[in-house]
Amino acid sequence: MTIPMLFAAHLIDPLVQSNFHIVHSARHAYPLHGHDFYEIFIVTAGQCTHNINGEVQILTEGDMVFIRPEDRHGYDLFEGGDCQFLNVNFYNEVVEGAFDYMGHASFVHALKSPILSPVVRLLKADMEALVRKSEQIRLFASTDKQIARTMARSFLNDALTHFFLHYRNEGSKAMPQWFDHLLAELQKPENFKAGLPRLRELSNRSDGHLSRVFKLYLRMTPTAYLNHLRLGNAKNLLLTTQLPIVDIAYEAGFDNLSHFYHLFKDAFGIAPGKIRNGS
Repeated sequence: MTIPMLFAAHLIDPLVQSNFHIVHSARHAYPLHGHDFYEIFIVTAGQCTHNINGEVQILTEGDMVFIRPEDRHGYDLFEGGDCQFLNVNFYNEVVEGAFDYMGHASFVHALKSPILSPVVRLLKADMEALVRKSEQIRLFASTDKQIARTMARSFLNDALTHFFLHYRNEGSKAMPQWFDHLLAELQKPENFKAGLPRLRELSNRSDGHLSRVFKLYLRMTPTAYLNHLRLGNAKNLLLTTQLPIVDIAYEAGFDNLSHFYHLFKDAFGIAPGKIRNGS
């Protein structure tokens, strides 16, 4: 089944770098789909079923959800009940810039890596504050786009702060400082492209120790994590350059083109050429 795609170029105002809308019923929500931008949505009333990457989440009033560009998701009624939610969409570079400013690689990985989209339950006062801020995006988008853009950035920062506090309260303090530093260093292309030898050099730990720590905190092997970073880099190059796919594979750190194709389709559910063509 071909899953429809929504594109930032069609939905997001380039002067605001964000888009806000309210969905009054799960019946009116867009069916299962993907998109090439980040999205944060808040369930403001009721309950609904959230279908995400082949899995199911039950969401209720106050749940705030972080949707990544790679996600495929949609909404259904839950036990006959309905829900209302608001959506705020952002250009990728706006969210990535916020991540860079926060400078916390393990938190960023915790948002980006799970199959299920991250969810945080907001207190009523916090939800109402974010709703008011999101409504100001819509208000000023038609009268003063500079203010609307500022309000969108403010909404994003507040939302990410709630996710970060939830992340810290869930036990991230147990992560060793050296490992957090290692993850930050691995975000640099010259490091993730260099592969396992560079990882060993940066960490000064044995292969066995590294394997145990990666599985404990990230639930994946060191090789899988490096491939995750390489594939993200490759996807960005596909969407933002006209480089041939073979050059992109090499630039991202893959020596075997066939292996690159296999990993890319497994990760994103679509071949490299098709994601560039918007198919």
